[in-house]
Amino acid sequence: MRAAIAAAMSRSKREIPHYYLATTVDVTCTVEWLAAHNAAVPVTGRLLLPVLLVKAIALACREQAGFSGFYRDDHYEPAPVVHVGVAVALRGGGLVAPALADTATRSLAGLMDGFRDLVTRARAGRLRASELAAPTIILTSLGEASVDTVLPIIQPPQVAIVGAGFAGAQALESGEDGAVHGGLGGFVADGDLAGDADRPGLEVVLA
Repeated sequence: MRAAIAAAMSRSKREIPHYYLATTVDVTCTVEWLAAHNAAVPVTGRLLLPVLLVKAIALACREQAGFSGFYRDDHYEPAPVVHVGVAVALRGGGLVAPALADTATRSLAGLMDGFRDLVTRARAGRLRASELAAPTIILTSLGEASVDTVLPIIQPPQVAIVGAGFAGAQALESGEDGAVHGGLGGFVADGDLAGDADRPGLEVVLA
């Protein structure tokens, strides 16, 4: 598994002209909403921050073209529906990124159920090939490891990937609030478009 991943990532960096953008997003309201929500529901109904990030990415991709799709036969194919893949670390080593299908239209509860199911089946080796081939863009998050910023490598034939770092206290203009550091890697959309898309707007998810 590790050898296959290494070969794929080496090919990606060799053949795909990556560029990266990084930013810090104020997620104070998001973290506060999440804490209040999780305190008010049973354990089985609680949400994780990555699920909100997945939803935000999907909504941003639906509004901004050029990040959700595939590069095949020397041209870009935009995906009609956004399927955000989530990077899952396997217990025996390695990484897979199955898709949460039709991410933008699913509820947060539905995405949480889907995320939990994907992680369970990924670690049991029971993912379907279609789930691994479906992602139109991927989120990889290292927030639990207290990593500030993640600048991941694009997984072909996709054209963009989003990395999310640690969400915690950060001195912002408004004072000591919550912030998440993120990176966006891409090569089809130009830098100006990527700059606009690099702030997904979690307030839209919570509306």
